[in-house]
Amino acid sequence: MTMLHIDLDNVTTQRLLQIAQSHCKLALEHSKANTLPNRREAIRAEIGRLRMEREALIASFMQEDVK
Repeated sequence: MTMLHIDLDNVTTQRLLQIAQSHCKLALEHSKANTLPNRREAIRAEIGRLRMEREALIASFMQEDVK
């Protein structure tokens, strides 16, 4: 895994933390034995959306560093 140093503003940092927290909560819910299959599918979709948002935020800051 590559470590990146990116200077993020406070708003972006907070959003990335929120994304990580949501991802962890969803993963925990997904791992419970009593989680229904349709809910698991919804959780996977939401985690995918969170990953895309995270990647977009990071990519936008990496592009700013290149400029």
